[in-house]
Amino acid sequence: MRYIYFLLAITIVVSFTVDSVLADDCEDLNEQKICWGSNSSTTLSWTNPRITSGEYLIEARDFNWLGSISIRVTKNGAIQEGVLSEGEYYLFDFSNNSTFNGIKIIADQVSNINSFPSNIGTFPSDPQAKISFKLSIPKEKEKPTLEISIIAENETKKSPGITANITIQNSGDSDLIETQVRIIYDGLELNEFDFEENSMNEITASGPEIKWENVSSYKLTPTNSGIIKNGYNIQVLNFSNKTAIINTSYNGSMKSDVLMEGGSIIFGYTRENEYTGIKILGIHISNDAAELVLQVPVKNSLKRRYPVILGDSNESINLGFKIPGSSRKMYKISVIASGKDREGNNHVKSATTTVLLQNTFNIKKIISNSILGENLYPEYSRVRNIGALKNITYITISVVNLQNYPVHNVTLRDMIPPGFNFMDNSNRTSVSWDFDINSNDHKEFTYAITAKRQGIYNIPKAELTWDEWGEFLRLESNGPRTSVSGPYIVMERSFNKSNISIGETLSVSLSLTNNGDIPTNILVNDSVPRNATFISGTLSFSGFLRPREKARIAYTVIADGNIIEFKAPEITSKNQGFEWYEALPSKKISEYSPVPAVIPTIAPDMGVKVPEQVPEQVPLKGIVQKINEEFPWLEGAISIITLIITLLSGIFLLLLLKKKYFRIHEK
Repeated sequence: MRYIYFLLAITIVVSFTVDSVLADDCEDLNEQKICWGSNSSTTLSWTNPRITSGEYLIEARDFNWLGSISIRVTKNGAIQEGVLSEGEYYLFDFSNNSTFNGIKIIADQVSNINSFPSNIGTFPSDPQAKISFKLSIPKEKEKPTLEISIIAENETKKSPGITANITIQNSGDSDLIETQVRIIYDGLELNEFDFEENSMNEITASGPEIKWENVSSYKLTPTNSGIIKNGYNIQVLNFSNKTAIINTSYNGSMKSDVLMEGGSIIFGYTRENEYTGIKILGIHISNDAAELVLQVPVKNSLKRRYPVILGDSNESINLGFKIPGSSRKMYKISVIASGKDREGNNHVKSATTTVLLQNTFNIKKIISNSILGENLYPEYSRVRNIGALKNITYITISVVNLQNYPVHNVTLRDMIPPGFNFMDNSNRTSVSWDFDINSNDHKEFTYAITAKRQGIYNIPKAELTWDEWGEFLRLESNGPRTSVSGPYIVMERSFNKSNISIGETLSVSLSLTNNGDIPTNILVNDSVPRNATFISGTLSFSGFLRPREKARIAYTVIADGNIIEFKAPEITSKNQGFEWYEALPSKKISEYSPVPAVIPTIAPDMGVKVPEQVPEQVPLKGIVQKINEEFPWLEGAISIITLIITLLSGIFLLLLLKKKYFRIHEK
């Protein structure tokens, strides 16, 4: 472990030493800082006159045996030559008037006849020069870095409008020159901007949609057929009925077109994303005169130029905008900046921020909870930690005008929720109000409804409509939820068998469950149906059922007929005006249904001999069987009759035997 720490420490020290050497091996030359790479060395001679290092070819051209050497260095076809004396160095510069790029060669030891015999090389045929050399480390080019930030703040009630702070940042280490900044604020109205250092011009940015505004109107005649407006020379070349030939010239460009009465023509030019143009409308054109209206494009952007933005510096622009009279609630402010570095390379950057205005209205819908059922609770109470009013649900809709101007012809509509009735009219399905509202004012609208049964309900959203600046707008409220507490009894009937025959018994069960969330007192009476006779059990229930509590009615009947129909039981309570139980449908129980026998159908082939069908012999029926079929009510008495007949037959037989016996003894 100590060995590992030792190696790690050596590595850190060596790394630090190398980095320090590399960082310190720099020098200033002609106000430039030049840093060198690692040091290399070699020995040049006639037998080894050249060496290549990177892009450099170093050659020994001549030796004077007096401690000097002539060297040639070649790089990418460019040649530099120099003479080095022992102990001196020479810089071979291949910069070509740009950042230094070259090699530094040092003559460490050169053949010198005067130092014989302590010398390198062999006089006179083998001179040598021991040199060391370093390549310059290419310095990263200093470049400007263009960045844009936009901070826009929304309007307030006290100060309606939008302010924007735009920062053009050059975070690089080189200057940005000839910088042009364009700010596009389409849809907003410029209120103010600063002129602290450089002028700012309003322009029209080129785009798919150009808006126009009237500037002037003219009446031109054959004797006075031309005008000059905004640098445009406009001439009417020909007058005729309802048409005129218009010619315009601007900055040396010329265009012609035919203008119809009631129509318009546009002469436009785009340069550097900047649109310049004029629109001519033909109001009335005849052979004698042309009445024209001139329009110019609406200014929708600003332009500012900066001669230079130094490295690691910035320029700021502060703007103020007025919000036009419009229903529009979203605007974008875009900035495009372009400039050049000292070497003529272009740098372009853009940024956009979105400004969201608050809506004209804020609408909120709130709803109370309610309790249905008999008077177990006071008029206001809490069920399941929810405040509730007795029987009535109140809906309140709040409308707030967030703008600093009044709004007229406002309509508020709301639908009666499904499962509820309007308090005064159960057939009504909606409510509405028409009103005007002042700036920064609010109004509240309340109505009452009653629920048809217990439950939790999602309430529909209310709708607000109005006309703002000629545009029809619509806004929805939130959709609240309300809780209606109350009882709800669910009944279910069941039997111990699904079919029954006459004389059989049937067990009946009627379960009662309170699926609501508050208790209730009920009375339930079931009835014995026709074709059935009550045997045992109970037919009624009376008492309280708490939430989720169950009760049961159970009894037994005997079937007196083939079909028994159980009607819905009678259920009563003090609950009034709402659905507090689920109606139980009637249910029938019938006797077993025999399965009919399948009678086969034989279709013999005419070409096949069919054997004669012999009818099956049906055994004769006895008297008992006949009596059972004809008189089923005697079925239980057959066995007794049979016994009596048997006894009588036996007595008669004994009497006959006795009489015969006495006759034999008399003889």
